[in-house]
Amino acid sequence: MKIARRLLLLGLALMTALALVAPAFAQGTGQAQVRVAHLAPDAPNVDVYVNGDPVLTDVPYTTVSEYLSLPAGTQQVTVYATGDTTSPVIDVPVELAAGGAYTVAAVGLVADGSLSAQVYEDDLRSPASGNAKVRVVHASPDAGPVDVVPRGGQALVAGLTFPEASPYAEVPAGTYTLDVNAAGTNQTALTVPDATLASGGVYSAFAVGTVFADSLNVLLVQDNAGTSASASASASASASASSMASPSASASASATASAPMEELPDSGGVGTWVAMAAALALMGCGIGAIALVRRSFTQ
Repeated sequence: MKIARRLLLLGLALMTALALVAPAFAQGTGQAQVRVAHLAPDAPNVDVYVNGDPVLTDVPYTTVSEYLSLPAGTQQVTVYATGDTTSPVIDVPVELAAGGAYTVAAVGLVADGSLSAQVYEDDLRSPASGNAKVRVVHASPDAGPVDVVPRGGQALVAGLTFPEASPYAEVPAGTYTLDVNAAGTNQTALTVPDATLASGGVYSAFAVGTVFADSLNVLLVQDNAGTSASASASASASASASSMASPSASASASATASAPMEELPDSGGVGTWVAMAAALALMGCGIGAIALVRRSFTQ
């Protein structure tokens, strides 16, 4: 009985140690996947920094980068106009969870001061066999709420407003014609023909451009492709854009390109301190376990 009791005490002590230290190790060693999207139509090319280190340079409008692995925790994302490192246009902390995937997007307009960073959580889990997953990101700053409707089908997205992202919807793989309508109407402002969604693919459809400049467009990006973004569907304005307008408007310029993601130097930081804290916690719990066992032997 005494031996059984000692073993039980030892087991409880070790379980307590593991419970305390596991979260610290998860934060210290976990990684997140992050990509950057330049979706601000009147913004110049930009340089992107993470924690003071450059990761993208001379990035043009409509670029969606590849994913970069970053330590979980708080990462400071700073965006400058290309060649300028004195006046950031965006400078925000981004919270990253271990195992998560994120898109940090520059949206809005320079002209009216609405330029900002939006962080979208990406779901890279594969859909069921024979299906694809797709979501819509409303990144057109002067367009009103929209519905996205596959031609001849039910709406995938209803009442989506700038700068929101819809949940991912699982659909049968295939080629679709998508109509972007003013919310609650049949007035089509944009048609996306030949949108091909492959089996197993996970996609984001970014609605970009402005009503004012008649530059509305859709970038269809495969999130789980592991490559730089490229449009796999073309878009065309097919109805009066005025029905999509919201109060603000500004001229825009556009270009399509992709930029390689540079490796971020390993500078230690939060991960190192968390790992040290985890080690100390484990040592403390181990000492507690030994004390419990010794006490049981003396009884």
